[in-house]
Amino acid sequence: MVRYVAMAMLFSMLLAVSVCLQAMPGMQGDPSTLYRGWSVEAGLPQVSVTAMAQDEQGYIWLGTQGGLARFDGHQFTVFNTANTPEILSNLVTTLYLDSNKRLWIGTVNGLSYFANGEFTAVDAASFEMGMISSFAELPDGRFFIGADQLYQWHNNQLVKVSEHQTAVFQLYSQDDILWVGGQDGFGRYQSQQYRWYPAPDATEAIQVTELVVRNNMVYVGTNNGLYLWQQGRWQTLELPGSSPGSRIELLYLDQQRQIWLSTVEGLYQIKSGQVTQVPLPRISGQPFSWVESMLEDQHQNIWLGSRTHGVMRLRSALTERYSTSEGLPDPYSWAVMPWQRHLMVGTSQGMALLKDGQFQPLLANQQLPSLFVYSMLQQQDNLWVGTRAGLSLLDNNTLAWQKNFPQTAHLLITTLATEQQRIWVGSNGGLYKVERGKLNQQGLSAPITELSIRAILPDSAGRLWVGTESGLYLRSSEGVFSPVLDIPLAGKFISVLEEFADGNMLVGSFDQGFLLGKPGNWQHFNQQSGLPGNGVMHASLVNDKLVISNFEGFYRLDYPALLQGKVNKLYMLVDDRQPEAVTDSHRCCNGAGSNKGLVHQGRIWFPTLDGIIALRLDRLNSYAAVPIPVIESLTALNQQFDGDSATLSPQQRDWHFRFSAPYYYQASSIDTRYKLEGYEQDWIDAGSRREAFYTNLPPGDYRFQVQVKIAGDYRWSDAAAMDIVLKPHWYETITARLLLLTLFIMLIWLVYRLRLASLANAREELSRQVTQRTQQLYLANQKLQEMSMQDALTELHNRHYLDVNIDAMLARAQRNQQPLTWILLDLDHFKRINDQYGHQLGDSVLKHFATILQQHSRSNDHLIRWGGEEFLLVLEQSCEVHHYIERLQQLVHNYPWQQQLGAPVTITCSIGAIIQPTDWDWQYSLYLADAALYKIKNTGRAGHMLLQAGPKAPASLSSVDVKADLEELLERKWLLANRGKQLTEA
Repeated sequence: MVRYVAMAMLFSMLLAVSVCLQAMPGMQGDPSTLYRGWSVEAGLPQVSVTAMAQDEQGYIWLGTQGGLARFDGHQFTVFNTANTPEILSNLVTTLYLDSNKRLWIGTVNGLSYFANGEFTAVDAASFEMGMISSFAELPDGRFFIGADQLYQWHNNQLVKVSEHQTAVFQLYSQDDILWVGGQDGFGRYQSQQYRWYPAPDATEAIQVTELVVRNNMVYVGTNNGLYLWQQGRWQTLELPGSSPGSRIELLYLDQQRQIWLSTVEGLYQIKSGQVTQVPLPRISGQPFSWVESMLEDQHQNIWLGSRTHGVMRLRSALTERYSTSEGLPDPYSWAVMPWQRHLMVGTSQGMALLKDGQFQPLLANQQLPSLFVYSMLQQQDNLWVGTRAGLSLLDNNTLAWQKNFPQTAHLLITTLATEQQRIWVGSNGGLYKVERGKLNQQGLSAPITELSIRAILPDSAGRLWVGTESGLYLRSSEGVFSPVLDIPLAGKFISVLEEFADGNMLVGSFDQGFLLGKPGNWQHFNQQSGLPGNGVMHASLVNDKLVISNFEGFYRLDYPALLQGKVNKLYMLVDDRQPEAVTDSHRCCNGAGSNKGLVHQGRIWFPTLDGIIALRLDRLNSYAAVPIPVIESLTALNQQFDGDSATLSPQQRDWHFRFSAPYYYQASSIDTRYKLEGYEQDWIDAGSRREAFYTNLPPGDYRFQVQVKIAGDYRWSDAAAMDIVLKPHWYETITARLLLLTLFIMLIWLVYRLRLASLANAREELSRQVTQRTQQLYLANQKLQEMSMQDALTELHNRHYLDVNIDAMLARAQRNQQPLTWILLDLDHFKRINDQYGHQLGDSVLKHFATILQQHSRSNDHLIRWGGEEFLLVLEQSCEVHHYIERLQQLVHNYPWQQQLGAPVTITCSIGAIIQPTDWDWQYSLYLADAALYKIKNTGRAGHMLLQAGPKAPASLSSVDVKADLEELLERKWLLANRGKQLTEA
C-alpha cells in the first residue's frame, strides 16, 4: 500500500491545477473537454493574440502585437519587421486564408500576404489604407479588405469599392452576401447592390466591430454591447455576468453552427437564443480571459486567443470524467465495482454510488473503520469492503453497514476474492479467509500469512493463485501455498491476476511486464517487447483487444497477436507520459486493491486521482488523427528551397532539411523518421528531432521522405516527399567520363606496349642474373655446407661432419671389406695449460695440434675435433695402425712447442683406438675407443691402447647386444689390446 500511496501523492502534485477545475463545456457541451495553453514562455512573441488562421498544411498562424507566429504544436516560428521586411508592422490586426491558399496579413500599417513560401507586401502607395480590420471572400472568388474604406483585390491590385467609402470595422460573408460593419450601422452588399442599415437613433455612436449571421438573424457586436438584428429591427441582448454596454471583442460561428462571443469579462455561447457564460480554466494560476480571436481547426479543436494570456486550445477527450463536479466526495478514487446497473466507487472519503451521472455518498461510510476504500466484493447478499484500516461487511441489497472485523484494524485490505462460500482476504499483513462469517488464518502457514498480498485468483481449474509483493504463489492439492519459481516473474511484485474466457491467464507485475498463457507455457512481455511501460494495474479482454492500464495511462493490444508472442497494433488510448498531460489528458490510472478497472454498461472504467474515467466500448477502436508531415525547407550553400522539388548546382552538396508535423495534442511525443532515396535504403529514426543533415553527396536524382507518428500509436503517417536533382560538375558528366575513359584506355595501351618491351629486356637480364646467381648460390651453399661441418678454431671437421658422412663411410667399408679404425686423441693436462697460461694459449695449442694431424694424415682420413682438447680420426684403410699411432705420439712429443708458443710447455697426448670389425656397430666401437682412451688417461697418460677383435669375438656386435664394459670384453677375449707408452725423443 505504501508504494501505491507514494505514487498517488506524486500524481496528486502533478494534478494540483487540474483537480480544481470545474467541468467546462466544449464545442458540443462535452463535460470532459481538455485544454492546453501557450504564451511567451513557450515562444509566442507577445501575449496578445489578435487573430488566428490555419493553412492547408495544418500550421496555426497567430497574429500578435509583437509580430506574426507560425505554430506546429511544438515550436513557434516568428516573423516580424526585423526578419521579414514585407510585414509592414508588428501589430497584426487580422488574418485570413483565401481559396487560393494565400495567407492575408492585416496590420495597423498596411497589408501583406504569404504564398508559395514567400511574403509579399501589397503596394498601396497611391492611397493610405490605414489599419486593416478584416477580410472576406465570396463564393465567386471576389476578395474584400476592410480598412479606411472597403477595398477589393482584383487582378493583383487593390481597388476601392465606391459603394462603401467610410471606415470598415468588420467584414462577414454569407453565401453571396458581404456584410460590412461600419460606424453607426452595417451594410449589405450583394450582386453589386449595396444597402445600409443604420443603428437605432436612440443609441450612442457605435462601431460595428463583429458580425455573425445565422438563420437570417444578424448578431451585431459593437463597442457598446451585443445586438440582434432581424427583419429591420434592432434588439439589445444582455450578457450574464457582464457590465451593460460592454464592448464585444469576438463573434464566431463554429462548424456546429454555435455562436461564440466574448467581452473583457468572459466567454459566452448562444444556444436557442439564450446567452450562457462559458467558464474558462486558469493557466499559470490566472484565469484565461479577454478573448478576442477564435479558430476551429481541422480536427474540430477550438482555439481561443486572449489579449492578455496568449492562446488556449480546447478539445473533446476520447474518455469521460466523473469527479467532484458530479458529487464525488473526494477526487482520489481507488476502486470501481458494478452495483446493479450503477457504479460503486471507493475514494479517500468513503464509497459513492454513480447513478444517472451523479454521485451519492453512502451512509455506511460513517461506520467504516477507514474512509480510504481500496477493494470491494459482492457475494450474494453481502458486500465486502476493504479499507486502509480493516475489513467491513455491508448489506448488498440496501448498502447498509452490518459489521467490521476488528482483528484487521491494523491491516490494509488490498484484494478480495470468492471461492464457493469462502471469502479470501488479501492484506499487507498476509492472507486471510472468511468462512461462516468468521475471519481467520487457520490451515494457512508462513510465508503466505506474512507476505503483502496484491491479487487473488480462483481459476476455472480449481487452482488458487495468490500474487504478492514477493512473487506468485499457488495452492497445492494439500492446501499448502508454494512459490511459483518456473516463470520469468518469479519473486517479483505481482499486481494483477486475470483469467480470460479462453482459459489463458494474465499475470501482471508492478514494474516487470506481464505473462500471458497457461502454466508451463507462459509468454513474457515488457518494454523490450514493445510495451509502453512495464507496469500493469488492470487488464480487460474486450473482444479481440487486450486493454491494460498503469500509472502512465491505458492502451490496447491485439490479443490474437499476443497469443503468437507478438506485440501488434499497440495504441495508447490515454497517454499520460508527456508533460502537457497535466491539463491535456484525463490522467489515468490509480488503485491499490482488486478493483482497479472493469467493463460495465458498455464502458470500461478506471479509478484515477481525479474521480473516475470511462471509455465507451464503441470508441475502443477509435484513433486520433495521424499527424501530417511537412518538409519545410532544404538549405544548401546558404540557399533555401521549399516545395515538392528542387534542382541544385554541383557545388550544393551539403544539405540541411527542416521538417515538421503540425499537431496540437501531445506534439512533444511525435516520433519522426526519414530517408533519402538514392543514398540510403532504410529509414533513419530521428525521435523528436525535426531536421536532417547530409554532406558531400554525389550528383544524381534523390527523393527525401519523412514520416511521423504519435509515440503511443503504431501507425506511421503517409510520407511527405521532396524530389531533388543534384547536377554534376562537367567532369562528372557522361560525355566527360567517356572521353576520360577513352584517354585512359589509350594510355593503358601505350603503357602496356612499353611495358612489354621493358619486360622482354628485363627477362633477358633476369635470365642472365638467375644463371649467375644460381651458380653463386650453389657455391655459397657448398661453402655453408662445409662451414656447417668445420670447426671454426682448428678448421678440422666437427661432429656434424660425422653425422652427415657416417653412412657413406660404412658403405665404403662394407663394399671394400676394409674395417674402419676409430682413433680418439686427448691432449694431456690441457686444463692446466688454460689455467696457467690462459685460453688464448690453449687455443694456439689446439691449432698447432690440428696442423700436426693435417700434415701427417692421408687424403681419405677423416680428422674431427670431437670436443675441447679431444680429437677423432677415422681411418678407412687400417693397415699399420699401431705404427701410425706411435708415430703421431712421437710427432706431438717432438714438436717445438716452446718456440711456437713462446711458453715453456710440453704437450703429450693419450690415444684410444679400435679397429672396427666390418659387422660391428660403429657407435659401440666408438664407445670402446673412448673407454680405451680413458683407461690410458687413468693409468698415467701419454700412452695409447689399440683394440682389435679377438678370436672369440662374435661376427656382429652392438650396444644393444652387449652391456659389458671394456674390462669384461678383454677378459672374454672378444677384444685384444695393444698398449704402448709415449716414445722418447728421436
